[in-house]
Amino acid sequence: MKKYFPILVLLMLTLLVSACGYRLRGTQELAGGLRTVAVLPFVNKTVETRLEADFFNALVDEFAQSKNLKIAPAAEADLLVTGVISAVDNYSISYSSDDKAYEYRVVMIVNAEIKERATNHIIWQRSSLQQVEEYKSTGEPLTIDRRKQRALKRICKVLAEDIHDGIFRDF
Repeated sequence: MKKYFPILVLLMLTLLVSACGYRLRGTQELAGGLRTVAVLPFVNKTVETRLEADFFNALVDEFAQSKNLKIAPAAEADLLVTGVISAVDNYSISYSSDDKAYEYRVVMIVNAEIKERATNHIIWQRSSLQQVEEYKSTGEPLTIDRRKQRALKRICKVLAEDIHDGIFRDF
């Protein structure tokens, strides 16, 4: 039995890793020779200033890390990433003993699509993609706003990952 133990452990680890849905991120290929992408600024329909710039930067960063899609100018790209930041909701979720907001939750919702530039054919589309982050209050308005902005940047990063990965997962 001792002789087969290392082989058994290796086999179990292989099965465990493959059963967990493990994959090498960014190594999938798209059909049709689609190799370049342009990220266009999303329309911001919220009152959050600069949110479209933060989301644009998160998307560009995410696609720049892709192993199979290279960032290109919109006029030359095979694919265009477009969309709308449709809502941001920010509300308190817990209170201190003196009824002051202790913790907040911010929710961001986007609609996104990826289409072939040459044909305008939509190859991936999602409505109402949403992400939630929570942050604590300090009672100081400037600090609360900074924490909210950090939470929104984290949301932008996660949604950018979802959009990038979605095209490979759902194509």
